[in-house]
Amino acid sequence: MKRLIILIFLITGFMASFAAPPYFNSMSEKEDFNYTFVSPSMLKMMGDKIVDYNLNIRASDISSIETVSTAENGTDSDLWKLIRQVKKKMNLETLTTKKEPNYRYDVLGKLTGDRKHILKMLVITQNTGDNVSVVYLEGKIPVSDLLLQF
Repeated sequence: MKRLIILIFLITGFMASFAAPPYFNSMSEKEDFNYTFVSPSMLKMMGDKIVDYNLNIRASDISSIETVSTAENGTDSDLWKLIRQVKKKMNLETLTTKKEPNYRYDVLGKLTGDRKHILKMLVITQNTGDNVSVVYLEGKIPVSDLLLQF
């Protein structure tokens, strides 16, 4: 019995090492930012529920969600620096960009070799130049299910 418990702890620790680390967690300590992290276990409990109606992404297709957004005091250079670091580290490519006066919408992702699924996705929305919202997802999201804004 003792060996079984030790084995369970080892397996759990091993599996946790593959979970996505929260990349934007450092922003949670800043007063002007709102931060959320949804763990893999929480997403499993959500089943097939749609978690992002704008893009049509289901909880069953993702393993973690992380969001950060500016509060009323506007943007922060640290957030943009972090966005650039994540983009470079994850080797994300631009999937779509929409730019208008006082509005910007970018979807970046890392695709599978057959380009049928997105493994990592970063969605950035900026309104009026001051308010920035970032959503970072990991999982296996079918490209055919996405509703990309143009």
